[in-house]
Amino acid sequence: MAQKFSLDSDYLVFTAHGTPYGVISHDIVSVIDMMEWTPVPNSPPEMRGVIPFREGNLPLFDLRVFLGSKARILEIKELVETMELRKQDHINWLNKLKDEVYNDKPISVQTNPHLCAFGKWYDTFTSDNSNLNSYMARFDTPHQAIHGIAIEAKKLIQEGKKEEAVKLVQSTERGLLASLLELFNGIGTLVDRYMQEYVVVFTSGVTQFAMVVDDIRFFSRLDHIEYPLQSNITGGDNDIVQAIGRYRRENSDALEDVLLMDISRFLDHFV
Repeated sequence: MAQKFSLDSDYLVFTAHGTPYGVISHDIVSVIDMMEWTPVPNSPPEMRGVIPFREGNLPLFDLRVFLGSKARILEIKELVETMELRKQDHINWLNKLKDEVYNDKPISVQTNPHLCAFGKWYDTFTSDNSNLNSYMARFDTPHQAIHGIAIEAKKLIQEGKKEEAVKLVQSTERGLLASLLELFNGIGTLVDRYMQEYVVVFTSGVTQFAMVVDDIRFFSRLDHIEYPLQSNITGGDNDIVQAIGRYRRENSDALEDVLLMDISRFLDHFV
């Protein structure tokens, strides 16, 4: 049976990869924090596994993967691993600079902050998470400054001021590098605080299932609903979006779109 979308109904609005999605209230059983799940062999990529719920187990699907994006859990894992590698790069970078300054070797470390491995990654980094974007912006100034140390050290050596170059490198290790490493180390805390997933338990007829989403926005009525749509806006086989809702953001006259999902159509992809 086709879903009926009404302004008289409440909707749970959540996000997946930065896009707001909404589901009508009578399809919602529960919203819970992410929990341990058990993988199921030979299951489709959209199915992460099963989770315990009340007196039984429920299949757990990943909305991001279903919609063709990378799972947030994989995105987080790659981010943490990347930051650990790039942190070590900068420890190695300063150690090499120390060796070159102390032992009268030519300065060969990378001086352009945009050309080191972290700089190349950082210049193309984007995220739908505002907290992560704000945190990553803090890297810009110290990262550029630390690469500038090599230029300054080289200039001091060329001027015959090796002792000053040595002191510069030593102070960089205690100060600027320590600050940069602190930022790298803080990614784990940021992830734990702001990038945890949520589980929404749905019901469709007599069937219950769970879905991984990024963030929970609100549970409320909407200001406008466009239904039926002229065409499927999600494209491809992902026809679960059947309407567009709009809500007025707090302290704003602007309306923001919400893609309204027909949960029964989601299950149709797996039967």
